[in-house]
Amino acid sequence: MIMDKISSGEEIGGAGGAYSYNALKRLDQIWSSICEVQSDSKVPEVVTRVQGPLVDYDLGDGSEIFDVLVCGGTLGIFVATALSYKGLRVGIIERNIIKGREQEWNISRKELMELVEVGILSEEEIEQIISSDFNPSRCAFESKGEIWVENILNLGISPAKLVEIMKERFVSSGGAIFEGKSLSSISVHDDFAVLNLSDGGSLPCRLVIDAMGNFSPIVRQIRSGRKPDGVCLVVGTCARGFDRNTTSDIIFSSSSIRRAGNSGVQLFWEGFPAGSGPTDRTTYMFTYVDPHFGGPKLEELLETFWDLMPAYEDVVLENLDIMRVIFGIFPTYRNSPLPAAFDRVLQVGDASGIQSPVSFGGFGSLTRHLGRLSNGIYEAVSGDLLDALSLQLLNPYMPNLSASWLFQRAMSARPQIDVSPTFINELLFANFESMQKLGDSVLRPFLQDVIQFGPLVKTLGLVMITRPQILPSIFKQAGPGVILNWSGHFVMLGYYTFLSTFIDPVLRPWVESLPLRNKYQWKRYLEAWKYGAGLDYRQGE
Repeated sequence: MIMDKISSGEEIGGAGGAYSYNALKRLDQIWSSICEVQSDSKVPEVVTRVQGPLVDYDLGDGSEIFDVLVCGGTLGIFVATALSYKGLRVGIIERNIIKGREQEWNISRKELMELVEVGILSEEEIEQIISSDFNPSRCAFESKGEIWVENILNLGISPAKLVEIMKERFVSSGGAIFEGKSLSSISVHDDFAVLNLSDGGSLPCRLVIDAMGNFSPIVRQIRSGRKPDGVCLVVGTCARGFDRNTTSDIIFSSSSIRRAGNSGVQLFWEGFPAGSGPTDRTTYMFTYVDPHFGGPKLEELLETFWDLMPAYEDVVLENLDIMRVIFGIFPTYRNSPLPAAFDRVLQVGDASGIQSPVSFGGFGSLTRHLGRLSNGIYEAVSGDLLDALSLQLLNPYMPNLSASWLFQRAMSARPQIDVSPTFINELLFANFESMQKLGDSVLRPFLQDVIQFGPLVKTLGLVMITRPQILPSIFKQAGPGVILNWSGHFVMLGYYTFLSTFIDPVLRPWVESLPLRNKYQWKRYLEAWKYGAGLDYRQGE
């Protein structure tokens, strides 16, 4: 009833780009299909390898061969613009129109400055896209205490304005946009790839970038339709009528495990002032589930949201003017980032699984990796290093990302596990309290989805000393297999930290003297050590 009263507007690409009840039903069908999928189910083949060079291709109508074609424009526009600024001939294929959603993205200024460093946005334009700026932000777990931080996810930016600026910059730099075009298939030849479109057209290029997000058909083919290892379910609103609206919540839990639909879930909240008005506020409720056990439908989660949100925000639901209803599904895989599986095809953004498994939405992780990716892709295209093995170096193993898996598992309610319903909140508060005691150098990277070896060792050590009684429950909740697997990534995190800190400075002058292919490979190794150890995150920015 609430959603029927809201003008849903036009639907756009990207997570959170649709607000209607029909869109909610469609997403619930996708979620049901994820839970029901069998590992041996047939997956449509989008990419095929054709032996030999591309011959007899008709370039009629004055078309041309692109250096790079980006599939998916909402976040793909950032990579495309960065590459176009480097002098490559780039095109974007988008099934809808390239347009940012109405709902704000929340981000830190530090992450926005990555776009300035890459050179595709100016500091003046950053001020133009900021619609809200607030401090401080709270982390709290079931009345156990509150932790307040400054300048973390404290900006609300307008995706509509940001994407429009990127679109103008992309076109002015010589980029081509193909809107209203859907990808049908890709034929990869020895020298080029050909994108076949659903309207019968085709476009040739040297490299295809898959920026089609979590539900990319190419990713589905590569992963053989396998179930995700975890899913973050998100529902929420942007509403008017909040009198107390100057601070935000980064993560807040007001209760232990409870029922939503037929499933037990641990619910978390986020709340941010919105830029559309002084009493406007965005409220998210989210939970982590294992699709092998199933979970509540988004519609069931929304019903729970309507029941619980007034108490969380200390408001009366009937007094609020609901402007938008927000919902999303964010699947994640332990095998991430996703290595390139084909010559001339590379995943970026959410399609590559580069985002943290405990975050929802990959804009922050995209900004963090944009400089690394745009430089690496440019070198690969310029040097014609577009075989699958060379492209795999752009989405390398990152132990800090793999180590994050334990956190999602620990935050998920799991059926038939003999742990206290309050365990998740107790564990989270123990970790956050320890990080706060250890200082900003430990707490701030973690709150921005960056896992580093030193801070992780300090936090785990302090938790073990101060809360040894929760260790048995951790083993029950996560399981010995996950703990063992995580231990390997933990060791590799320390190893990558050592390599990046001590070996990188010694090797870098030698790397610059190598032949083209070897130089490209070793530069990617050095980047993998740095980013895989979280050492790209610089304190004090």
